[in-house]
Amino acid sequence: MTTPERRDGVHDFDFLHGTWTIHNRRLRAPLSGSAEWYEFDGRAVERPIWDGQGNLEEYDARLPDATPLRGLALRLYEPLTRRWSIHWSSSANGTLDAPMIGDFRNGRGEFYSREDFQGRSVFVRFVWTSTGTEYARWEQSYSADAGCTWEVNWVMEFTRVADSGDAANGCCPMVELRQYTLHPGMRDTLISLFEREFIESQERAGMRVIAQFRDIDRPDMFVWLRGFSDMASRAAALSTFYDGPVWLANRTAANATIVDSDDVRLLRPVVPGTGLPLGTPRPAHGLATPPSGLVVATIYTLKASVAADFPALFQQRVTPHMTATGARPLGMFETDASANTFPRLPVREGEHSFVWFARFDDIAAYERHVAALAADRQWVDDVQAVLARQLASPSETWRLAPTARSLPWR
Repeated sequence: MTTPERRDGVHDFDFLHGTWTIHNRRLRAPLSGSAEWYEFDGRAVERPIWDGQGNLEEYDARLPDATPLRGLALRLYEPLTRRWSIHWSSSANGTLDAPMIGDFRNGRGEFYSREDFQGRSVFVRFVWTSTGTEYARWEQSYSADAGCTWEVNWVMEFTRVADSGDAANGCCPMVELRQYTLHPGMRDTLISLFEREFIESQERAGMRVIAQFRDIDRPDMFVWLRGFSDMASRAAALSTFYDGPVWLANRTAANATIVDSDDVRLLRPVVPGTGLPLGTPRPAHGLATPPSGLVVATIYTLKASVAADFPALFQQRVTPHMTATGARPLGMFETDASANTFPRLPVREGEHSFVWFARFDDIAAYERHVAALAADRQWVDDVQAVLARQLASPSETWRLAPTARSLPWR
């Protein structure tokens, strides 16, 4: 009988290329009879090499006890045997482990090796599965009886991070600008909880956590943004998160810091290309220092009669003065008047807002910008008067300092 030729699997790992958030569940004491698991989050960047014949993974996480976990996986496809080898290294030892060898069949990848574990030889198995291009799952199992039985001891659930550089609108077609008033002295408590528990868990639910800020001028204010593809996906993502285990486990602690969380503007980019230009991947929790620079949000609440024409007026009359005096535009948004598809979370209604984000190197650069505008006679005598006639209420200026895990903006 002829043995069927093994299929060519050179592109079997193509689904993994890109940037991912990863939720980890790990058995605390494998092969001990214990069923105690612990959980933590991480990130990975997966890059193809040799036109997909190999790929390289950089993995970054922090364990619950704050120990950093950094890893590197090199996966290579051997055309002769039509099998993959997976070589793993961690920063703890700086050497490559024995390769895991295997292949994919019917969408499932299985890879095997033998290693020493706590003084005994065990078989090791990796299993890779994926659903479409946005989710993947990896698990590791040990067998102490030559493969007769297997115990899963580590599960990674991968959720793709969108490549904002490929999106004509930046991030994202639908944005919530959220402003929370906090109890005095509680801002850092909320930020710590938020960055530990609420970033990856929200992104796994289908939304994008864009940025988090400390308001420099209002010490009890926390400002953040999250993005969605559209209103339907917003409703689904918010339902998944707020009915999910992470929010239910941490909502009491979060709500204890907050006086008011209902000041929310639902926004959309004014025109394609005016969304937020996000930069490099977000660092893992505990491994980050705050991004440099100052973000300034200027909010104009408009008269209904001028709302449709204001974006063009702003670009023609206001933007040239802003950029000439040192502002670097980041994004322009206006109120999205769609019905709130998740009424459990109120949004501001019945108003027309125009929100402009700009970046400065630091507070001193912003103060030089303000001084330069004040010395610009056309700005003072003409443009400011034109602006004032458009407004239903005075404009607001928020000076915002990014928190440690806020995505950097290019």
